[in-house]
Amino acid sequence: MFESISFVKRVEELPRTLKKGSYLLLIAEETPFLEIQKMEGVKVCGAIFPRVIFKGKSFSEGIIVAKLQPTTTMQIIDINDLSRFDPPKDICSIFTIVDGFSARIDDFLEEFYSLIPKNTKLIGGGAGKSNLIQEPVIFDTQRYYLNNAIILSSISTIGLGVKHGWRPLVGPFIATNSHDNILEKINFKDAFDVYKEAIEKDSGIDFDSTPFFQISQRYPLGIVRYKKDFIVREPVSTNGKNIILVGKLDSNSVLSILKGEKEDILNAAHEAALMSRHEIEDTSIQSVLLVDCISRFLFLDQDFKKEIKAITDAYPPKTMIWGILSLGEIANADQECIEFYNNTCVVGTL
Repeated sequence: MFESISFVKRVEELPRTLKKGSYLLLIAEETPFLEIQKMEGVKVCGAIFPRVIFKGKSFSEGIIVAKLQPTTTMQIIDINDLSRFDPPKDICSIFTIVDGFSARIDDFLEEFYSLIPKNTKLIGGGAGKSNLIQEPVIFDTQRYYLNNAIILSSISTIGLGVKHGWRPLVGPFIATNSHDNILEKINFKDAFDVYKEAIEKDSGIDFDSTPFFQISQRYPLGIVRYKKDFIVREPVSTNGKNIILVGKLDSNSVLSILKGEKEDILNAAHEAALMSRHEIEDTSIQSVLLVDCISRFLFLDQDFKKEIKAITDAYPPKTMIWGILSLGEIANADQECIEFYNNTCVVGTL
């Protein structure tokens, strides 16, 4: 999928880095830039994320420059209109970046998955900034885009691993009223009241004096699935009654309120890496693409480097770990369907 991966601190360094070819730019949100200048023979698109990861370290400022192999195609599409998307028939893997705050992500992914060849492996994440405000964060040399997605299609194969490590605190409940990414009622009561009561009982945290997102990083919601792990949904804001989530939640979904212990979170990252590289020989591994949730970074704090180490330990020495801290994670690890996750670690072995 990728010919080379490099890192620059500033946009001004790009002209020395970009030679002829196609490039994906992953830009950390504190990097000052307004536009990417056009260069002859160079095709560029990219997205902004809270942080990026390069050689196992995370950065709030800087740009990952991923040069595409000539056999990899790159396209920006409107997630409300997939008519322009025509995937090559021989693709084996896709890396997709979506607008992380779009209310249509799940609908888009469902339709998108129906259009790609069977057995195609898919990894991706939600772009956006940590201010939790939807802004145009996907771009090319022409302009910025809102409610769009970047699609990289490749004939190369990848390994995938997905794990989160969160455990149920209370539940199950029923999401008795939910619309797109807005959870209105849990068991016929205002969603925020149910959520607040459970967390205050467990932690003693005062919601009046603590920012909501600071609390919700530690207590996400889990969609219960029969004989499968939870799909984690992250609450990002509230109006005192409803809870706004990253990702869609259907009415009548069965929910649990989850809680994380650092040891479980770190073990899950290692398990995801082992799943990703299963049956891939050491000599075949080029690099590791990590799509990890920004909330895991905030939750682990100084221990986030242990999560990177847990992933690194599953690979040969000096294997390069690179990627994004995202607002939602995408994978189809079980080949049954594609999922939009929150608070989850997705590891791709390239």
